[in-house]
Amino acid sequence: MPPIVQRPLSYLRRLARLDMDVFEDIRGDASATIPALVIALAGLVLLGLGGWLWWVISGLSDVPTVFVKTVLLGGAFGFGAWLVWLLVIYAVLHRVSGLAIPVEQLLRTAGFAASTLVIALGMAIPSISFGVGLVAVAAWVGTTHVAVERTVGRGGGDVLIANLAGFAAWACIMSLLASGTNQIGPGPFLAESIWDAVTSVNVTFN
Repeated sequence: MPPIVQRPLSYLRRLARLDMDVFEDIRGDASATIPALVIALAGLVLLGLGGWLWWVISGLSDVPTVFVKTVLLGGAFGFGAWLVWLLVIYAVLHRVSGLAIPVEQLLRTAGFAASTLVIALGMAIPSISFGVGLVAVAAWVGTTHVAVERTVGRGGGDVLIANLAGFAAWACIMSLLASGTNQIGPGPFLAESIWDAVTSVNVTFN
C-alpha cells in the first residue's frame, strides 16, 4: 500500500481508538493536507447520507431528488461552510489572542477531525435517528476543538470561543439551506426542512 494511503489510514485508526495525540503528527505532516480535505468532504457526504437513510426509512417521498440535494449538494455546501468555520477560527484567534495559526496545519487537523461524522450513518436506525445525528455533529465539534488545541499548542477560553463561533457560522449556513422545498441541509437538518414544510401550511385548530 503506498504511503499516501497508508499514512492517512494509520491516522484514522488512531482516531478510532480515541488517540488524540495523533493530531500532533497530522499537524506536521505536509503530505496529509490533501487527504485531510478529502476526509472532510467525505465526512460531510456521510452526514448527508445518514440523513437521507433516515428519509428513506421514514417512507418520505422524492427519494432520488432528496439524495441529490442532501447528499451531493449538502455535502458540497457543507464543505464550503466548513471552510468558513475554519476561517472564523483563524479570525477570532488572531483578533482575540494575536495568534496566527498556520492555515495548512489547521486544515490538516480539522480535516481529519471530520472523520467522526461517520457516526451519522447510524441515523438509519429507526426511533433514534435524530439523536444519532446530533451525537455525530457534537462529536465532530468536540474532536475539532481538540484538533484546534493541538494546532495552536494550548487550550483556553479563546480557543473554545473561536471553535464555537466557527461552528455557529457553519450551523447557521446549513440551517438557511434547509427549507421545505430544498432539503440541502445534511443529516439532522433534514428534520428542519420537514418542520419548515409543516409550519408553512396554514393550519387552524378549533
